[in-house]
Amino acid sequence: MSATQLAIVIHAEEEFDWDGGFFRSKVKVSHADNLIHVMDRIIELGGKITLAMDYPFITSDDGKKVVDYYRHQHGVNVEFATHLHPWVNPPFENEHDSVDNHLSYPGNLSYEYEFEKIKVLTETIERISGFRPKTYLAGRYGIGANTQNILKSLGYEVDLSISAYCDFRHQQGPDFSHYSNQKFVDSEITYLPHTSSILSVIPPIRNYLNRHPEKFTWIQNNKWRHLVGKIMRVKRYRLSPEGFTAHQMKQVTQAQLRVGQRDFIMSFHSPSTKSGLTPYTHTDQDVAYFLSTIENYLRCFTQEYQGKTVLPSMLSASSSL
Repeated sequence: MSATQLAIVIHAEEEFDWDGGFFRSKVKVSHADNLIHVMDRIIELGGKITLAMDYPFITSDDGKKVVDYYRHQHGVNVEFATHLHPWVNPPFENEHDSVDNHLSYPGNLSYEYEFEKIKVLTETIERISGFRPKTYLAGRYGIGANTQNILKSLGYEVDLSISAYCDFRHQQGPDFSHYSNQKFVDSEITYLPHTSSILSVIPPIRNYLNRHPEKFTWIQNNKWRHLVGKIMRVKRYRLSPEGFTAHQMKQVTQAQLRVGQRDFIMSFHSPSTKSGLTPYTHTDQDVAYFLSTIENYLRCFTQEYQGKTVLPSMLSASSSL
């Protein structure tokens, strides 16, 4: 049996109003010390961290502080990766401050603009950190028809942009409802989806839906089937301390282990490490609970599930050759 492995992915980004739209001018980053505190605790517990950085983060004083702090650990406990928020990443198509929802997904951009934005961000991370990133995470999980070719041309090996079992078409995003959490390789790019799981009080239903995720969408898209799903308490949970308890994260892991899953991603957004910046941590007490959730889950993963934490670059097709 293959090893049970966990990648810890931090979406390192600017601080903005999650419900207030997308603006080029919203680029503040003020949470370096808070993020370092959380990352240090994860590393103390044996964790390895992928820091997927967007343009405002890597070019800010606070972002550079985080990079400088962990530079000597790159490739060991920390991996510097790329996270594209197109609305704050040059080059820009026009002079407008606001960006509509459609263009907040990188995969909806033209080939030229998606390529140039990823290229600029890649070269900026390399210049500031000293390391050329090999792992990519699209903002809003927004990969599109051109993304794979762009990533290959820029030397990327791993893509973390798939969000298993999720369908973002209602907000002009991609449809991942047919994707499981299974790692796969396509055109020399290794895809490691962000982990979700479908849970139910009826174990055979839970196992069936996790093996056939498209059926979950089938249930959700009809009011009568949806009602039956509610009776069976069919829900989709994400492996994240944002909005989920350590117990729920364990349920996600257990459900996936039962269907043979061995590669997992736990993720969160860097501003959640400081109170008042995301919907998940309004107060200092929320931040403390957020960190304790991470600590409890990591202990469970390494001790109860006998898993280990890895950097996604370690899982790429080229690293296994």
